[in-house]
Amino acid sequence: MLVTIVGHAGSVPRGTGTQMLLNRAGRVAGTVGGGEAERTAIRLGTAMLAAGESGLHELAQRPRAGEGAACAGGITLRFQYVACGDARWRDVADRALKEMEAGRRVWLIQRFSGGAPALLAEDGAPVSGEAPDDAAALCAAQPVRTQSCFALPLLAGERVVIFGAGHCAQALAPLLCGVGFRVTVYDDRAALADAAHFPQAERVLCAGLDRIADVLPLLADDFIVAMTSTHDGDACVLAQAMREEHAYVGMLGGTAKGAYVRGILRERGIPQARIDRLHTPIGLTIGAVTPQEIAVSIAAEMIAARAARRANA
Repeated sequence: MLVTIVGHAGSVPRGTGTQMLLNRAGRVAGTVGGGEAERTAIRLGTAMLAAGESGLHELAQRPRAGEGAACAGGITLRFQYVACGDARWRDVADRALKEMEAGRRVWLIQRFSGGAPALLAEDGAPVSGEAPDDAAALCAAQPVRTQSCFALPLLAGERVVIFGAGHCAQALAPLLCGVGFRVTVYDDRAALADAAHFPQAERVLCAGLDRIADVLPLLADDFIVAMTSTHDGDACVLAQAMREEHAYVGMLGGTAKGAYVRGILRERGIPQARIDRLHTPIGLTIGAVTPQEIAVSIAAEMIAARAARRANA
């Protein structure tokens, strides 16, 4: 059972587009906000799953004593039954994964009539299934609900490329994976560029730092983190990466290192405006000292950057 918030009003923990997946035992993944509303959603969803039914339900969130009216709100949930072995949903899922892994945004179309799902490209063309009549209007940056269907943009977890595989990278990678980033680790030291050190990472690459594009083309949507073993290693990475714009570029190190690397970037012809946007010292200022604390500060800054970027999409 795929449970989707297709509308919300007032103060609610999670907004339109949030999803949760259920099986007969209860919640498998995701959350529609927790609390009584989620418990009710799980109860309704598992009952509908057992009956093989889909439908819409509105749930009111009532404030607890002392919370005040500002905590009241409501959500409209779409319960979508997905039959085991349904070839239409399997094709939608397979194609969605391929498109997202390639960095292309797609839109999942759920029909309120219970008809077949569809997957649309940015121009409204069908990737899987049959497109609705108003397909082009559905492919907006935010979820869109019409009388007949709900269109949800599916965002691939933003890719983070961590250059350097030392202690801080080993602490940072699992944190980023846990909050939905896709992590690639790149280092020129074979002893550290080992998948065993990064079990959650999508890729772990061992290659020289001087010709990154030959090994791993960097994309405009990438989040880049430089934390190699030397100042010159970070400068080498950033001089290549910052030839183009990226979603986020940060470097581990203090003020003196930042000044040194910025000087090299200017010498290499990197525009000053781009240098000014380099996050260094990287991470939020929380007094972090250990690799684990530093990882928390970096992950928090990247979450904020991602949220701002999505809000402006």
